[in-house]
Amino acid sequence: MTETAQRKRGGKAFHSILEPHFDFIHQQRQRRKTWQEIAGLLFTEKDIRVTLYAPYLFYRRRLKRASHWEQSSVDSQSSRPSAPTNRPHSRPAPLPVKPDFKRPNLSTIHTEEFT
Repeated sequence: MTETAQRKRGGKAFHSILEPHFDFIHQQRQRRKTWQEIAGLLFTEKDIRVTLYAPYLFYRRRLKRASHWEQSSVDSQSSRPSAPTNRPHSRPAPLPVKPDFKRPNLSTIHTEEFT
């Protein structure tokens, strides 16, 4: 390998600039702030200039990753039952009743009358 190819590999992993401010973004979303307002607050309070899409994409990705890790940790704990035993089992909803529709007898209809 050449010297330039060796320098490109490795290095520090990418971490978002918003990572330390996840709790702040979460609090603002709990207060029902828009993503544009959150981007403005990040600039005024934390001195981080981002577009309005950056906090949204970061927040969505972080929640998705967190729910994935929580789900895998729950799956690994098989000692706990997944549903309470005193809870009744749910049944599917019944099918709707068919309406009383009678098809017309095509042998009694004369289509020549309509032309």
